[in-house]
Amino acid sequence: MTTRKIGLLIGAEEEDWPSALEAMFRRLDPVTTLNGAPFHVNVERVRVHPFDLRAGTSYDLVVDRLGHWQLNPREWLKKAAMFNGVYLLNNPFTFQSMEKHSAYVAMMRLGLNIPKT
Repeated sequence: MTTRKIGLLIGAEEEDWPSALEAMFRRLDPVTTLNGAPFHVNVERVRVHPFDLRAGTSYDLVVDRLGHWQLNPREWLKKAAMFNGVYLLNNPFTFQSMEKHSAYVAMMRLGLNIPKT
């Protein structure tokens, strides 16, 4: 059986949402099917320490809720996506710490339909 590993890059806040996110992903466990084939989903929090650019990672997907505030995790996310082929939910390349307005303007210039804010 195939195993997919999802990393949760979330803070240590004392709010309910980190626990809710972990609980949501646990509901996928132990086995989920995709196109009729079963696979196991392993979910854990990502711990980012100083890292080697050439180092591998075991994650297939990382849900990012921290990179927009912290430089080291944001740079690790970029490396993981470019070098290791990890899929990311939240894009550290465009939405860096309060720069989302610039990214929205760039997307509007490209003709993308951006909802009014």
